[in-house]
Amino acid sequence: MSPRLSIVIPFYNVEKYIAECLDSVYNQDIPEEEYEVICVNDASPDGSRDIVLEYQKKHTNLILVEHEVNRKLGAARNTGRRIARGKYLWNVDSDDMIAPNCLSKILDKCEKNDLDVLLFGFSRRLGNINESRGINPWKNTDYVFNGLSFWREQVLNNMGEISPVWTQVYSRDFLDGNDIWSPEINMGEDVPFTYKSILFAGRMMCCNDPYYVYRRNQASLSASVRKMPTPPTLYENCFICGRMVYGVIASIPPPEKEVRESLLKASRYILLEFHQYYPRFTRNEKRQFLHLCRIDALQNMETFSILSRKQRIKHLRFLIIGR
Repeated sequence: MSPRLSIVIPFYNVEKYIAECLDSVYNQDIPEEEYEVICVNDASPDGSRDIVLEYQKKHTNLILVEHEVNRKLGAARNTGRRIARGKYLWNVDSDDMIAPNCLSKILDKCEKNDLDVLLFGFSRRLGNINESRGINPWKNTDYVFNGLSFWREQVLNNMGEISPVWTQVYSRDFLDGNDIWSPEINMGEDVPFTYKSILFAGRMMCCNDPYYVYRRNQASLSASVRKMPTPPTLYENCFICGRMVYGVIASIPPPEKEVRESLLKASRYILLEFHQYYPRFTRNEKRQFLHLCRIDALQNMETFSILSRKQRIKHLRFLIIGR
């Protein structure tokens, strides 16, 4: 019998946190045979793998998958998904946790309402204290939306609220049927995935229950990457993700003008986000990033079609003189 849920947990350099993550995954209210836990070792150099192996001895539903080389977070999520057997899929970060006894509630909502996507709340953990979610609560939480209507009613002014992939559980058939996969990069990979998933959903619900616990871990890979990315990582985040978000517009019906404009605005913001980081690069890093941008300009004219006329002029000036 196939499990009801697959929880995919990529890990890299998290030996300090992964035990607490796995403890939360097993502090649940459904039998272990009803879900599987897929841990993907993205060539972690620390002792994280040994900790996972110890848990595997005690839990027969834990599967360990190995990458021979580091392939980045998006690729590790895709590796786990390719072997997942659950009807539903949940991506969990290895330095975070899930709430106690939440799986029965999540699966009941998904199964009783035949959902493609369930969107829920989260709390923030700082030290040993859980903070409140800190964002506006979702409305009409007992209603089944399609993705476009949910976007119009609740996302247009809160696009950042749907970005984290770990606040959503997905039907695996829905993802496969719409060919929705994580971009195989380390920064910004959530955004194209979550935007497309919600917009393509035929049946989705939102709730404000904090089923996820996000650890404010300033030493984590994602935090360190976001604080000061390398030139290639920043290039991926801005240019690859920006174009992917822009590409979703083609699938949105022309009458949905507000939705299309919100995606265009988001893609422009993502593409030009490098201006926040570029001034902090060293001279060599600036040279490397500028080289990537110039190659991009020659190979991807779509970049200029995303930008407004004023933004194109500014970007051309950056390409020519480097500032």
